Amino acid sequence: MPNIEVYSKKDCPFCHKAKELLREKGQEFTETDVEKDPQKLKEMLERSQGRKTVPEIFVDGELIGGFDELRDLANSGKLDQLLSLQEKPKEIKTKLVILGSGTAGLTAAIYAARATLKPIVVEGRDPGGQLFTTTLVENYPGFPDGVQGPELMEKMRAQAERFGTTFITAEASSVNLSRRPLFIGLSDCCDLLTDALIVATGASPRELGVKGERELRGYGVSTCATCDGPFFKDKEVVVVGGGDSALEEALSVSKFAAKVAVIHRRDKLRASRIMQERAFNNKKISFIWDTEVKEIYGSQKNGASGVKLVNRRTGEEKEFSCEGVFVAIGHEPNTAVFKGQLEMDEHGYIASKEFPRTSVEGVFVGGDAFDHRFRQAVTAAGDGCKAALAAEHYLEGLSS
Repeated sequence: MPNIEVYSKKDCPFCHKAKELLREKGQEFTETDVEKDPQKLKEMLERSQGRKTVPEIFVDGELIGGFDELRDLANSGKLDQLLSLQEKPKEIKTKLVILGSGTAGLTAAIYAARATLKPIVVEGRDPGGQLFTTTLVENYPGFPDGVQGPELMEKMRAQAERFGTTFITAEASSVNLSRRPLFIGLSDCCDLLTDALIVATGASPRELGVKGERELRGYGVSTCATCDGPFFKDKEVVVVGGGDSALEEALSVSKFAAKVAVIHRRDKLRASRIMQERAFNNKKISFIWDTEVKEIYGSQKNGASGVKLVNRRTGEEKEFSCEGVFVAIGHEPNTAVFKGQLEMDEHGYIASKEFPRTSVEGVFVGGDAFDHRFRQAVTAAGDGCKAALAAEHYLEGLSS
């Protein structure tokens, strides 16, 4: 068995995802909490060539990277080769497949499993969905003191497993919804043939699309303050965005950073009132209005050093010094694999004239792959429930 080392920190959702993926592969690993031991943090930074993000994963002394890199290896099938795992079955036939493991997908799995449909959940690019990278969730019913996003998703997953749900850590790379049974090709392991399908693929963080963003990811550019905030202790950072996600990032990183500037392209925030009040009352947080980021400066050797800003009203450009850039500008639906197979709107959200049915018989939808208006955990859970009940009714019709 290979020697796997994981550098992590407490309450890091991507650390948890990486460890869960390794456990699903049957792998043992040594975990080091860099937040508890400054010397281990220094060791990690040296071994990872200065990457300021967790987790950092090493296999037999070789740097694999973080969760994104580990997931991409899994989705390409290369991780199994690296870990010398046995070959998986080429084809699996089943009654119901659920694509996505966020709130909608896991709720659908709970209902479908309780109906003895034995669903297979394909976890997708971001296991646990958006709530897995959220900190305190205060508006989900049943938790008067709030609940941490990762904790909520872990409990939902355990509930689905308890009733007989099978989970596959992979991503759908191709589909054919014009044939019966429906065909889903997985990037990692096998092909699935299913009588019914629930699409709960959710949405992923949108990128700025500016020079320096991808080059400096992990070297000062981040999408998770909960994970990477401690690396910016007493530093000046910026957060790009104006919604709840952006303010959550700002509040989280403000626990460590000396100053936090929120850069928003409009003259007022889109965030909820309670989040605005918390941010406005935080002395470390300031706001730069009507402004967009056009470039991120820095190098992988020295990290991020600043951003180029453009005022949308005046056109004035200026440079702003910072050592961290946290991007939180919204999400895009994860529906590209269904292009040409399912009806969608102009933004890529799956259309449903009679919810939760889609344009293809036997294919149902729920959550942020469909909902571009409400986008709440509780509405996604309701969507997943409806999709599972509709799928159950459809499958009963096939067998009668």
